[in-house]
Amino acid sequence: MTMSQQDQLPLRRPIRVESITLRPVAAEVVPEQADLPAIAAFLGVASVEALEASYSLSRNGERVKLEGMIKASLHQSCVVTLDPFPVELNVPIKLDFAPEAEIAAMAKPSEDDEIDIEVLLNEEEPPESIVDGVIDLGAVTLEFLALSLDPYPRKPGVAFSEPAPETPAESPFAALLQLKRE
Repeated sequence: MTMSQQDQLPLRRPIRVESITLRPVAAEVVPEQADLPAIAAFLGVASVEALEASYSLSRNGERVKLEGMIKASLHQSCVVTLDPFPVELNVPIKLDFAPEAEIAAMAKPSEDDEIDIEVLLNEEEPPESIVDGVIDLGAVTLEFLALSLDPYPRKPGVAFSEPAPETPAESPFAALLQLKRE
């Protein structure tokens, strides 16, 4: 996410990397009640009633490790009935952060290297970027909350039933077909 995209987020909680120590530092992200409608609009849900994220951050050199949990109470709209229904989410998070320069150096192939894409299962995720010495916990919270939402939510007990096939209307050319047969 670029800085201009982060500036447009309805939830921002920047934390300077210098304020994070080797010992875990606790950080809470709890938006104001007035911010919840904007967060709901950003996430594309009917409403957000409560949102709380608890994080533990620790630093080793220039790298930062983040672990925590996001808890949210919200309403999503059912894709079948379009009725809003309550959803409770508990989203665990584990992330590593590294300076942008370090990530760019890891991603940049040397001139002798061939570009080869290989997908390895169970491979550790690359670290996220530390932008200008700051990690935005609000952006992290919104990103993981959005990823945990069901893209096709159904209200409990609702099932989609295929509509009965319509009987085709008689074609205006049916009369001509009858004349041809006679």
